Amino acid sequence: MTVRGDELKELRHNLRTPINHILGYSEMMMEDAGERGADSMLGELRKIHEAGKHSLALINAALTPVHDQVTDAELSALHEQLGVPVRAILDGTGALGAEGETADVIKIRDAAERLLALCEGVLEAALPGPVLVEPASSPTPVPRNTNAERREGRLLVVDDIEANRDLLSRRLEREGYTVAKAENGAQALDLLRSVDGFDLVLLDIMMPVMDGYQTLEHIKADTALRDIPVIMITALDDIGSVVRCIEMGAEDYLPKPFDPVLLRARIGASLEKKRLRDEEKKQRKVAESLLRNILPAEVAEELREKGSVEPRYFEDVTILFTDFVGFTLSTENLAAEELVQALNRYFTAFDRIVESYKLEKLKTIGDSYMLAGGLPVRSPSHPVDSVLAAFEMTQAVKDLAVNGGIAEWQIRLGIHTGPVIAGVVGIRKFAFDIWGETVNYASRMESSGGPGRINVSERTYSRVKDFFHCEPRGKVVTKDKREVDMFFVNGILPKLLEGADGISPPPAFVRRYRVYFQKDPPAFPAFLAKGAVS
Repeated sequence: MTVRGDELKELRHNLRTPINHILGYSEMMMEDAGERGADSMLGELRKIHEAGKHSLALINAALTPVHDQVTDAELSALHEQLGVPVRAILDGTGALGAEGETADVIKIRDAAERLLALCEGVLEAALPGPVLVEPASSPTPVPRNTNAERREGRLLVVDDIEANRDLLSRRLEREGYTVAKAENGAQALDLLRSVDGFDLVLLDIMMPVMDGYQTLEHIKADTALRDIPVIMITALDDIGSVVRCIEMGAEDYLPKPFDPVLLRARIGASLEKKRLRDEEKKQRKVAESLLRNILPAEVAEELREKGSVEPRYFEDVTILFTDFVGFTLSTENLAAEELVQALNRYFTAFDRIVESYKLEKLKTIGDSYMLAGGLPVRSPSHPVDSVLAAFEMTQAVKDLAVNGGIAEWQIRLGIHTGPVIAGVVGIRKFAFDIWGETVNYASRMESSGGPGRINVSERTYSRVKDFFHCEPRGKVVTKDKREVDMFFVNGILPKLLEGADGISPPPAFVRRYRVYFQKDPPAFPAFLAKGAVS
């Protein structure tokens, strides 16, 4: 009989699995015996551990040939030579006396008996052929982590063999980690998707239901899971398996039986890399949040992806300017701290209003606040939404003055609708801005208005007259000496308030809004449901 290729890989895997249990459980018992000062027991455990390492050396020497095949004579020789260290393991468990009936000793004995059974079932007798292997040196127990409580990390161990799961999870718990277990890939994916907070997955390759390769593929394909590092732990040791796992996105690879020192180091390195990635991701989110605070979300995304923003022409945008009456005089009477505090209170209230009506704050200049509707996301309702927001702003100014405002200012508001060009300027401090005659015209509407009044241009009036009662002002001379038609907006049209009985928003107003714009109003000033405000 000649064993080669995948059969040889599987044979190595099957024989190394019980060796992994013998070495792993004996190492942990040696650590415990050393801490208790149980020298006699420690001596027997060292013999068991040495016999386990000797068995592993025999298997590695015989089943890792240069030509990737093993003859029946070589198998027979391995069968004969494994009998010596395996019997030493069994004798060692018996020599432990009363300690020999502990759960871990029983697991060592069971593993040794499984190894003998595998030898009987797989390695057929043939002509003896010596295999020379240097005996393993006496093992040195791995120092136990006395600061286990300081370890951070939630780990998931995935293996179909219960003893493998138990051995690895206990080793990790001794290091201070929190450990969960899954017996196959499908169960692991369910845990990862239903429980937040896993920092690392230790994944076996050869499993039923869903093997390690398939599980790794699912993890890396899931956007919610792909950043969780995965270390492959398996008795398969061919370079092809290592390369395949790394190419699929595994963080690292450890062969079984694993070296505890190497396991500790690689887990620590993987968790540190994940911590750094998480910190980088957190900082990136903070940076993106700051960017979205100064740029519209759509524009910020384009800048992040492309590094620049293309100028855009918007054929239909509503611009609103505000200005505080008597602000210049207040700067002479208020301390700098009080002035900034007052502006912050008003502008913070305006920011909330702009957000509730899905408009876009553009900037503040001194005591002037500028916003736009209809960009960067086009929306036909922006003239009406801007007027509703203007009413909210006038009310907010009144409320802040009544509730102990530092400066009791009155506000002027001007609105105009038309085309603009929008873009991002600057290379160090980005600024989203708009240009065009529409901007200048909106500014003239504000400066030509009155305290506590909303002044709109004829073009804006034509877009909102079916919703609001507007007062014609006739021709008004602007700062640039032009005569233009302007209108004060006084409130909701009376016929849209009929039957409302104070309901906000009035049902008739909502019906008309839906007919014109095929959606509900984003918000509504409750006080407008009571009738005209001026």
